[in-house]
Amino acid sequence: MNNSSPNQPKVTAVLVSVGGSDAPVLHVLRQHRPKHIWYFCSDDSRTQAEKIQEQLDWHPAPRFIEVDQFEELGPCYRELRRKIPDILAETKVPADEVLVDYTCGTKTMSAALVLVAVELFHQFSYVGGYQRDKGGLGIVLDGKERVLYQGNPWAELAIREIERTCDLWAACQFENAAETLRAVAPKVPLRLRFEAIATLADAMAARHRLDFFGAVRRLHEAISRLRPIFEGKPTPNPLTIAEQTKKLCDECAADTANQKLLRELLDNALRTAAQSRYEDAAARLYRAMEMQAQIWLAEKTAGLFVNGRCKPENVNQLPDALKTLPFCRPNDRGEIKLSLEQCLLALAAIGHPQAKAIKADIDLGEKSRFRTSTEKRNSSILAHGVLPIGKDGFEQMKQIASEFFEFDLTREENPIPALDPSWFE
Repeated sequence: MNNSSPNQPKVTAVLVSVGGSDAPVLHVLRQHRPKHIWYFCSDDSRTQAEKIQEQLDWHPAPRFIEVDQFEELGPCYRELRRKIPDILAETKVPADEVLVDYTCGTKTMSAALVLVAVELFHQFSYVGGYQRDKGGLGIVLDGKERVLYQGNPWAELAIREIERTCDLWAACQFENAAETLRAVAPKVPLRLRFEAIATLADAMAARHRLDFFGAVRRLHEAISRLRPIFEGKPTPNPLTIAEQTKKLCDECAADTANQKLLRELLDNALRTAAQSRYEDAAARLYRAMEMQAQIWLAEKTAGLFVNGRCKPENVNQLPDALKTLPFCRPNDRGEIKLSLEQCLLALAAIGHPQAKAIKADIDLGEKSRFRTSTEKRNSSILAHGVLPIGKDGFEQMKQIASEFFEFDLTREENPIPALDPSWFE
């Protein structure tokens, strides 16, 4: 009798399907001498399981999981899925000390046993052999058994974790994606690959929360981890995505508002709205409109205004058309600081065409679509009020932003690429 694994795993309990020949079951049980044996059997094979138990020269604690409809996958699966958690709880056997042998029983029983076991256990065995009856096509001859030990392919390949990570990534839940990858990394052969992509997820989380300095730091680390694994591989891959994202975040981490940062803010608003976080999305879109107005004002004043502020030393250099505006006067510190609407009114005063169109709408008073939209945001629970802006309020802001600021809000310009499951192979 041969055992294909020189290092047999620790086995406290064996979950085994019964039916057909007794020899494979007895071989596995005698090899491990477990304290617990859980027989999966039909009504007809229950007697066979009891006889197997009687042939053992030690006294393991038996449990019998019987199924009536042993040729139907659903009933077999359901009975196992119902009974096994109770048995684990009662016996207090750790899941990683359970060996599942699916050699015997009907094909349906074996299939159901494996389907359930891959959800719960990590050790599997199958009794094969070098010699079989019926010209090599029948059952293994007694005394010629060979046990094949196998790990759980779902665990070794992290199938579930990869699928969950892809779902979390698509939902912009990058912190949870990174946590999932780090939890499974020590259990898989490609540990460094999983950890490197987890670091990339950390960077995407920082990008999504608009922490561009933090994103750059994490991307620098991610690139150093990803390069030995993915350099020269077909693109796009995590390395090229990290490099492209770092370039973007470097530009967004500037001290002053710029078009690249503005576009990232708009993209972020669209991603956030896709998560149904309309209050947060509205806040981002409002800031994007304000940032656009600040950029326009900086351009029209040759840099006298930066981020909506004019420093004391620049006040006297402002155009006369701005000096006469009542809201465009220095505060106690000698600085001029303008709100979104004030930036637009200032721009209209010096002839900016888009700002003039917005001012014309504002002059409509109660009929102003611009004010109706922005006041709804200002009275929302994340601004100065208590009411949610909701999906309708956000969509109204989108329409205003698209019409008056000429933003393209039909799609993201720089979307975060989807996570490709093949990167984990």
